[in-house]
Amino acid sequence: MREREVARFERAGDVRTVSLVESADGALEVRERREGPSALVAYGEGARSLCALFSPVAASRLPDLMGGASLVEYCANEKNDLVDLMDLCDAAAVPYSFTSLGSGGEVAYRPA
Repeated sequence: MREREVARFERAGDVRTVSLVESADGALEVRERREGPSALVAYGEGARSLCALFSPVAASRLPDLMGGASLVEYCANEKNDLVDLMDLCDAAAVPYSFTSLGSGGEVAYRPA
């Protein structure tokens, strides 16, 4: 497994990066890191990492949810973020596990 950054956005002191990690069995992890003033407003801290983990079966359903776009294309569009992808998955009952890690070490976990 190897992490590859597929998008990086910088605006008004904020930095948002999106990375994908694909395993040999087809499982997929989407990672998003947010840093800057917006993270401070939204989360009460200067940085936050979010992660959604999809099984191989769930990952195979993602292109249909994104109108046929690849995950890289979807993530490279600045108007889309991980929470938007999660909303699409929730509406279509596509399961995923979610984790969030704050800069102070706070962890949130929601299993699939």
